[in-house]
Amino acid sequence: MIGLVAIYGPGRPLTDELQELWPESSRAYRASHTNCLQGPEAMQVALDNHRQVIAVGALGAVVGLLGDPRVEVPRGAEVLCVDPGRRWVIPLTHTDSAVELAEEVAGALGVTPVFTGPPPGPGNPLDVLTPHAVRYRRAGAGHAAEAAAAGEPVRLVTEVAYPLPALPPNVRPDAPEDAPVLRITDREDPDGSDLLVVPRTLVVGIGAGSGTEPAEAMRLLMDVLKETGLLRSAIARIATVTGKADHPAVRWAARCLNVPVEEHPAEELARITVPNPSEAVGTAVGTVSVAEAAALAGAGGGELVVPKRKSATATVAIARAAVRGRLALVGLGPGAPDLLVPRALTELRRASVVVGLPEAVEAVAALLRPGTRRVAVPERAGPGGSGVAGRVPTDGAGEALDPTGAAVTLAAHGHAVALVALGDGAGLTVPSGAYELLRVPGLPADIDGIPA
Repeated sequence: MIGLVAIYGPGRPLTDELQELWPESSRAYRASHTNCLQGPEAMQVALDNHRQVIAVGALGAVVGLLGDPRVEVPRGAEVLCVDPGRRWVIPLTHTDSAVELAEEVAGALGVTPVFTGPPPGPGNPLDVLTPHAVRYRRAGAGHAAEAAAAGEPVRLVTEVAYPLPALPPNVRPDAPEDAPVLRITDREDPDGSDLLVVPRTLVVGIGAGSGTEPAEAMRLLMDVLKETGLLRSAIARIATVTGKADHPAVRWAARCLNVPVEEHPAEELARITVPNPSEAVGTAVGTVSVAEAAALAGAGGGELVVPKRKSATATVAIARAAVRGRLALVGLGPGAPDLLVPRALTELRRASVVVGLPEAVEAVAALLRPGTRRVAVPERAGPGGSGVAGRVPTDGAGEALDPTGAAVTLAAHGHAVALVALGDGAGLTVPSGAYELLRVPGLPADIDGIPA
């Protein structure tokens, strides 16, 4: 999990943009002159809770905060400074993973990375996961990172579906049983030996009455997490019935978890089937369930993983959101790497599969992470065609797919896919489906032919 610190008002726009780009793996702290979370306090809270911190503010202001006597920088912390004017990003700590993160920020925001330390050594291959989900570094879990860096087998265990970026070829589900484990999960590892990657996919539904004390719902939730082994850092948001977002118990839980609150109308919740309806609640608020129904409504077709739990006056329930694949439509411009827009590079490095016509896939082959699957599909794929993977993708009926069909099929099955095309990509169109869809326009294909 990455901490994002907005140094007062000027830092907020880019902080919000980074959090929108990395919703599963970042938490924002917004310093303000008018509340208790001023600059030093915001920086300290972020440093206390995150190994990597990105501060958006003037370089002098950020350096000044790190030297403030009220701020203690933990050993091993990594701090980056991003110019609020969208000009540069500077890693203030000279480590390989800080440089890697600076490059990710540069690609995401289109800013220039400025490196003031010695040239970085080769990073750990698993650092690719850092911007996309929480990565736990337990004391006994270092073997997985070391094995991945050494090219040794690492066993991938997926307990929670998630569209992962490309992983090194030696990280695979069929690795030997005694290999170190990289586990995609939202639950604790009892013996602490696995390296955990935790997508933020849990939605907490909260019901609170007029007599509920501010800390009651949060105490109940912490008891539930301890009992079930679910990780607090996997919580993405809180959901409740319309009119309750400002309840002190809901606000306190949201503040403790640093997550947003979404409200759902009672009539919407009343249509959701739940295992523990309450007629008394239905009479009072117009729906027989608040906690369970709100959690399911916020999970968007997901599943209830913890049914309603009650304290004296509060209820909580937890749902796991339905995880959707990811499909980025990426225009590559004329095809030369130096004419690729920065966000296109970010999406290419985010994808586990890159799909397109052979010439488009070939144009970006050298930019992809090791382990990225390349699927080059002729525009009119036929039985005799072949992609880089050795065969043309087919649908369930065995019919050959074109690039768009191949990308849609892969994204619908939960993969992180980049569908690429030379030029601005305006001609890339796909139907809506069970995947997150985004578009990254490129430069026109003939830009390098324009007379100087």
